[in-house]
Amino acid sequence: MSEKIVTLHTPQFCDICGHRILAGEKCRLIRDDFMPIIMFFEHIHCPEAAPAEQPLYPSHPRSPIICNP
Repeated sequence: MSEKIVTLHTPQFCDICGHRILAGEKCRLIRDDFMPIIMFFEHIHCPEAAPAEQPLYPSHPRSPIICNP
């Protein structure tokens, strides 16, 4: 996949959130390397993009390790 930042000449829909990206607005264009016909458009800062998941271990303390001497 190759991606670049482009300025749109025609309005498109964001493939992440489904909202419209207006003409003249900058967005991310993602193109498949093996099938260049397939293109995806995304907001640069998508309003509904999910934040990265935080690991579970900071909120869950480790259980004590019991060693038999």
